[in-house]
Amino acid sequence: MKTKQLFSILTLAAALLPAFRANTQVVFSPVFSQIRLEARADFDYHHVNQDDVISNPFGFHGKYFNFIVGGDLNDKFSYFFRQRIIAQEGSVSFFDNTDFLYLTYHPNKNWMFRLGKDALAVGGFEYDAAPIDVLFSTNYWDNFYCFQLGGAAAFKSNDGNHMLLAQVANSPYVHYGAALGFAPGQEWRSGLLSYSLFWSGKLGHFNTLYSVNMFERPDHKFMNYIALGNKLIYDRWDLYLDLIHHALATDDWGKNYAAIACFNFHLTNDFNIYGKASYEQNLSEVDFVNPVALDCLIASGSRIAKYGIGFEYNPSFCKDVRLHGVLSYNDYRVEDINGNQQSFTDQITANIGITWHMNIHRMFMERGL
Repeated sequence: MKTKQLFSILTLAAALLPAFRANTQVVFSPVFSQIRLEARADFDYHHVNQDDVISNPFGFHGKYFNFIVGGDLNDKFSYFFRQRIIAQEGSVSFFDNTDFLYLTYHPNKNWMFRLGKDALAVGGFEYDAAPIDVLFSTNYWDNFYCFQLGGAAAFKSNDGNHMLLAQVANSPYVHYGAALGFAPGQEWRSGLLSYSLFWSGKLGHFNTLYSVNMFERPDHKFMNYIALGNKLIYDRWDLYLDLIHHALATDDWGKNYAAIACFNFHLTNDFNIYGKASYEQNLSEVDFVNPVALDCLIASGSRIAKYGIGFEYNPSFCKDVRLHGVLSYNDYRVEDINGNQQSFTDQITANIGITWHMNIHRMFMERGL
């Protein structure tokens, strides 16, 4: 895709264009008691042109089935657990599908300390949304194995508008889920850590989710990662722009990055329409693919553009049910080190689905059980 076309798409997205339901991955406040089940099922149709070979796969798919439990142990300690109930024999373990399993200590309203499995403290509003609410995603989001064991400490301002957090955890490179980050035959690497500094801010209508991160690679050097999530929020609409940069060497600046724009407009309290556009690239001169990938999020030589529109409907008589639909286009090009195109994939996707949230704790409380 040409640069002028790309900027036209992003400009249109910024001017016209979900910010899906907020579900902050880096949570400061106590959880309070909850027991929930949630599930999502979709019907997908794909029209795929891959190197001039056309295919049209389609069908129904179960996307998510999650079990969530959390609560306060006392006025200082809380816990949270979210398990994806997914069966993929031979490829994952039960704990691989555990997103959150952590214990949080709150000595006072300003400080928080946490140990366990948690999301890596990375900025950006697409990343911040719960996976079940990301109705179509970027390439980097698809490849980011973000749920890792580690520890974090955070400070929150007295007015609750700003949080600073420091985290040390396993690197996303340790896990098979970041499939681009391993030599053939290697599924897991030990002793790789990540270091993160994160800022969440609220400045009137403007919100931020910013981070600087260092992800240790299998060669024990680092991917340096900067994510700047910017969001405007008003009564009927909101708009976010995520700017993300990767650097694997000192001469990588400006070569590996992503830009994501997303607009959400609530026509009524039940119905909203949204649009989303993104561009990602990895044009480093280093060959990341053979023999070992150094960027675990996007293959070398890649240029990826995505954009689409959709709707969400949460009926007022049952807010625990959501219907959604998405129509999107994906343009994926791979170039060699000299800029010659090696492969391409054009894909049009139509998707419609339903999401169901069952708040078991609330149901029991309403029935006096």
